[in-house]
Amino acid sequence: MNLTNLRVIVILFVLLGAIVVGYFKTNLLNEVELVSGLGIDKVDDHYLITLQVYNPSANQKNAVDPTGGFTYVQTGKTVPDALMKIQKDTLKFAILDTLQIVALSERLVKEEGLDESLDFLIRDPKVPSHINTIIVKNYSPDVFLKIFTPQQKLSALYTKTMLDNSKSLWGSLVNTSSERIKSILKDETSDVAIPYVEILGDVEKGMSMENIEDFAPDTIIALKGFAAFKGEKFKSYLTYKESNVLALVKDVNQLTSISSECPDGDDEFSIETVKTSSKLKAMKDPVSYELNVNVHGNLEQNTCNGDLTSMDFQKKLAGQMEEKIKSDIHELIEKAKEEDTDFLGLKDSLYRRHPHIWEEKKKDDEFLSSAKVKINVNVNFIRFGHVKH
Repeated sequence: MNLTNLRVIVILFVLLGAIVVGYFKTNLLNEVELVSGLGIDKVDDHYLITLQVYNPSANQKNAVDPTGGFTYVQTGKTVPDALMKIQKDTLKFAILDTLQIVALSERLVKEEGLDESLDFLIRDPKVPSHINTIIVKNYSPDVFLKIFTPQQKLSALYTKTMLDNSKSLWGSLVNTSSERIKSILKDETSDVAIPYVEILGDVEKGMSMENIEDFAPDTIIALKGFAAFKGEKFKSYLTYKESNVLALVKDVNQLTSISSECPDGDDEFSIETVKTSSKLKAMKDPVSYELNVNVHGNLEQNTCNGDLTSMDFQKKLAGQMEEKIKSDIHELIEKAKEEDTDFLGLKDSLYRRHPHIWEEKKKDDEFLSSAKVKINVNVNFIRFGHVKH
């Protein structure tokens, strides 16, 4: 056999292999559903399960199909029971390895709590352990997973992008996998805070393709902050501002803007943070806490009356910002006390520093409401920008 014939045979085998691989890939995609979002709700003692799946023809390169995926909804006495019904309806096997988001309903976490859903998510080997968990405010996850979103064709992918982008503000607090949440609940030294989304606008229009046909969608999905829990049960929502303060207390190095009134009470000024840090320290005799917060940044905007070249005026701005941050932290601490939830981690701080005292205090129902926290804030302006001399 000469070299030319050998080359022809090799080329034929390569072409044949490509055809065979392509055939199997095509048939495999026809037999499975690639899941992007899983929604869990509970209605009348039955779980309402929603699967958002990819539309392969819309997610290919240069695809023109605007429908990025489809949703399947079923009920069952258990989550696996509902998933099995979905599989029977679609005649395809649901691949959960491609999951981006697990969405729990407000109703579920208020009435039943987290334990049952977490148990399924952790036990099922088909569910990746690192998947983010979110709470959907006011609406069932089946509505959330049907919203048409701009930029990303699927609401699960859109929300995952929002979570990733929020890490510069909220850090690892947005990493709320089922295993991480379960670990916090099991330790019983802190309460969990889970990111929540809100559907804003006309929900009916949001579930139609019209929502992404204009420059300004009628309906959007917004990442609003954190949902605070007491044990496994939902307690309250933190506003966007409160969530930012929580991240500051939790020692997240934030890149954000913080505004305060001017020293004379008129107008406002803002600091663009470059570095933030904090440390919560538990003390004994009596049991109390000290929170030290450091903020370094640049003057971002200033409408205050004063000479920025003056050291005295610069100190006044820093002092005013320190009082503003201290007040925001104090308000968040008071909210935690009123809700009787420890998303701030006071118990955990005592447990780590003085475990023997924690053993005495952990069954004290008045522990949180009576906790005293001394707040120290230090603001350091790195630069004030261009100023007139």
